[in-house]
Amino acid sequence: MTVPALREACRSVDPEPIADLTLALLHIWSPPGHEAVMAERMADAFTEAGARVRLDREFPSSPSVIAELGSTDGPTIQWHGHLDAIDVEHSPPERRGPLIVGRGAADMKGPDAAMVSAIRLLREHGLPGGGRVLVTLHGMHESGGNEPLHALIARGIHGDAVITGELGGGVDLPIAGLGLTFWEVLVTRPGMAIHETIAGPETVDPVEVGRRLHGALTGLRDRLAAVPGPDPKPSLFVGKFVAGDYPNRMPVRAELAGTRRHDPGLNLAKVAAELEELVAAVRRETGPGVVIELRAVPIAESFSVDPASTIVGATRDAHRDLFGNELTLTRARVATNAVHFVTEAGIPAVGYGPDPISNHSDHEELAVSELARMAGGFALASAYYLERAAR
Repeated sequence: MTVPALREACRSVDPEPIADLTLALLHIWSPPGHEAVMAERMADAFTEAGARVRLDREFPSSPSVIAELGSTDGPTIQWHGHLDAIDVEHSPPERRGPLIVGRGAADMKGPDAAMVSAIRLLREHGLPGGGRVLVTLHGMHESGGNEPLHALIARGIHGDAVITGELGGGVDLPIAGLGLTFWEVLVTRPGMAIHETIAGPETVDPVEVGRRLHGALTGLRDRLAAVPGPDPKPSLFVGKFVAGDYPNRMPVRAELAGTRRHDPGLNLAKVAAELEELVAAVRRETGPGVVIELRAVPIAESFSVDPASTIVGATRDAHRDLFGNELTLTRARVATNAVHFVTEAGIPAVGYGPDPISNHSDHEELAVSELARMAGGFALASAYYLERAAR
């Protein structure tokens, strides 16, 4: 069998078996740290598709799936995804005509299922003839830590280049990304919640302190938005502001939380210092009688991949040959696992997933046609990459 024969097969992938597997995966509730059942199901699926499969149980409740096809002699192309979905309820998973609806449909159980089909495509065509396809799926992604992935990379379990099943939508090819920090600020005063009429002028109101913090943070947000330059720009987002429990009670705490996304002009350490400076200014204004604590959680640095990399060319060429359009090289706002391969393993990584517009929403959906597109794209891009990398 040849690459041209594979190319023809990739143009006519049947999405229905992939849709069936995706729906089965959506019925497995797999929040971060509880992906064992999902991992077992994916291991079975890759085994049935003809791959050599093992489960890495360094994190027992969050095992990683490792599947291989081909020879360890020669280059290795890696496909990567995550097993978990955000721990937020959703309506029951279902097929609605051309759509699959359910928590994790696009992010990213649909792409995981498409990788199974892509393995089957390669095996049925006697590929890869040289080199290896390595598939890794890990958990604890949506909690932000990605601990199993960091451990796999540290142990050298990775390829020479990576395609992740994240972002793109068949229109873009993300080859760079903004860095990401999760932050939270907790405001507390001593004592207990009291009636508003009991509170004296000396009583510090956590809601008022929270308002000042919100103003300082959104001031930075607005300054970042005003900086000239192409999108996506660095940003600050306030996603949570919680205080109080009753209309006439003075609360003892307030909490704000959100994200800070940065470009190569900053790094995670400088972002943390920037946020601390904002919080410290409010501390000085507030004075004694209240505690303001900042917790900045570093998630990912910003990164970029050389547009001339073999994996970039192979993925763009494969997509163009299959679907006729040119993938636009982009920088993503969303922090994907591509950054960990670039910054920790020192290998290039690109995203070839679905449109992320419904990710983390109350109505997560994925077009069934996208499953076929991803399966064909993964398979042909990998054949192209291995052929070129071996030269």
